[in-house]
Amino acid sequence: MNNNQQPIWFNTWVIVIAFIVCWPVGIVLLIGRVNSSKQNMFDGSTTTKVCYVIGALLVLAGLGSFSNSFFAGLFYVAGGAALIYYGLKNKKKVERYKGYIDLVANQQIHSLDTISSTMNVSYDVVKNEISTLISKGTFRGATINELSRSIEMSAVQEQPASQGFINGVLENVGVSSSNVTVTATCPGCGGTMAAPKGATVECDYCGKIFTAN
Repeated sequence: MNNNQQPIWFNTWVIVIAFIVCWPVGIVLLIGRVNSSKQNMFDGSTTTKVCYVIGALLVLAGLGSFSNSFFAGLFYVAGGAALIYYGLKNKKKVERYKGYIDLVANQQIHSLDTISSTMNVSYDVVKNEISTLISKGTFRGATINELSRSIEMSAVQEQPASQGFINGVLENVGVSSSNVTVTATCPGCGGTMAAPKGATVECDYCGKIFTAN
């Protein structure tokens, strides 16, 4: 099932109008949208582009406003610079999210210390970001054990791809009568899962829709 539904105030057209009417509200809505679901959390490329474009427009507007009002110009420039900075930070965070999926889901590494060392990220950052992913449903049924400093996975999440498809099939496209199962790699996050060959599926980790080949 595709759970990429979101409140109306997180729709693109609403955010664009908010930036036109009152850009600080637009920034709040944009950041809220990014953190609203695992699908939006992994949509780093789109978010980064939006932040860069709108941020650059705000900076240009601020530079043009300095002649009339120094404080108004500074207000716009600061907002634009903050948005560009957020876009850069979010891009790096999405890359870390993909790294967690590779280590935890693909390589079955559950030690937070090992993940921290491998990715050269502090233990607290790893723990907090993986907790966020768990809360959004990226690692279904997983919990963090503070004592063992590890991720405890449910039986369904630990199931190897060769033993069966974890998530649901959205649409069968060219699936053979022999129901051939392949190990599909999600183009959005790099997570691997078993799926009927040629079927349109939803990634269990980031929610991206793709065809299993």
